Amino acid sequence: MTLALDITWPQSRYFSIGFLTWSFLTLVGCSNPLEPEENKVTFDGYYFPSKLTQNRLDDRSFDLTVSRANRSLPGAREAGRYEATRFCIKNFGTSNIKWVLGPDDQSIGLTGKVLKFSGQCDV
Repeated sequence: MTLALDITWPQSRYFSIGFLTWSFLTLVGCSNPLEPEENKVTFDGYYFPSKLTQNRLDDRSFDLTVSRANRSLPGAREAGRYEATRFCIKNFGTSNIKWVLGPDDQSIGLTGKVLKFSGQCDV
């Protein structure tokens, strides 16, 4: 008398598919695959969402808004500088920026909870 289970081909195939599906869902459930936490850069201990809009007439020019800037103004300024630098490096291969309203301008302030910058990639 043997204690081995008699598993046929269709049963083992469904078991394998079920196990792979369960493994995938477990892995995806541990993190948000659309926005991995390791890709979020924090400044002054906070994450500042930002949106960069490229000018249609001059592709090197941009407008940048940094949200939640009321948390930390110095952190929001650095988050804006970071996003603009990423944009210029990705699109033009340079980190040089000519700021119209930049993070070093002490005259700019918050508009609600938003900080606004504008500049141009210097190629």
